Amino acid sequence: MKNKIKLFIFYPLQFLIFLIIFYFFRILSYRLASTIGGKIFSLFGPLTNSNKITKKNLKKIYPRENKDFLRNVSLKSWENLGRTMAEFAHIEEITNMNNRHIIIKGGDNLKLISQNKEQAIFIAIHQSNWEILASTIGSYGIKLNSVYRHINNPFIDNYILNIRKKIYKSSNSILSPKGKKSAQDMLKSIKAGYSIALLIDQKDSSGIPINLLGYPAKTQIGFLKLSRKFNLKIYPVENNRINKHTFQITIHQPIDVSETEKEISEIEIMTKIHNLISNWINHNPESWLWQHNRWT
Repeated sequence: MKNKIKLFIFYPLQFLIFLIIFYFFRILSYRLASTIGGKIFSLFGPLTNSNKITKKNLKKIYPRENKDFLRNVSLKSWENLGRTMAEFAHIEEITNMNNRHIIIKGGDNLKLISQNKEQAIFIAIHQSNWEILASTIGSYGIKLNSVYRHINNPFIDNYILNIRKKIYKSSNSILSPKGKKSAQDMLKSIKAGYSIALLIDQKDSSGIPINLLGYPAKTQIGFLKLSRKFNLKIYPVENNRINKHTFQITIHQPIDVSETEKEISEIEIMTKIHNLISNWINHNPESWLWQHNRWT
């Protein structure tokens, strides 16, 4: 009975509210929508239960920083999250490279992968606006399977999924929901000639504890096994707002774990990757998703 109420009453009402909010931001200009979204989240985010997680995480990682620093990072993190949510209504405009909202460093790496028809694994984190990453990689003609976290509401999930499909520049790109089947989906797509893109900074309850920002965090390392099995290079992808409405995506030099580092364990390699993304977070902490329960 509860499931029927959810499916036929709660989820449709939730979807209706989502559509109203989505199209409110859609009728605004990109810059105005982003600004208003940031203001709303920075105002109301600190009043939510998620802010308790944010404050706990910041105190844990930056125990020597004063209250003003922690409060500033918290508010700016909420602002970034609000901007990201509002910007989704303008994601086609943002990812249209002719509009120059995105600056790419290390684009030669993507060109070579595309020209040589190579496969690779692209890893990133919930930093700045993470929704723009897969479409930017796909715009180089790379066949890409992007792993995403599905939304519980099937109506909202399907609506967002269709928008994501539209912004992929390569018609060969596909999306796979994160979950028990994602490992199988990634395996199948690699065998079919696809590259993989995934965000690696969220907690995985079945993962291995590996230090992130100085503390053990349960981490999934399945993509490292795939990298070694299929001789795929791993490209770290960093994403920063260089002002409120422009992004700089950096395609870093690849991590080759397939041949040259077989003697190094996957935990050691993941530790190195965590050290890299820790540097990204420490360099620009307000752009990361602190609202996630990463260390528990």
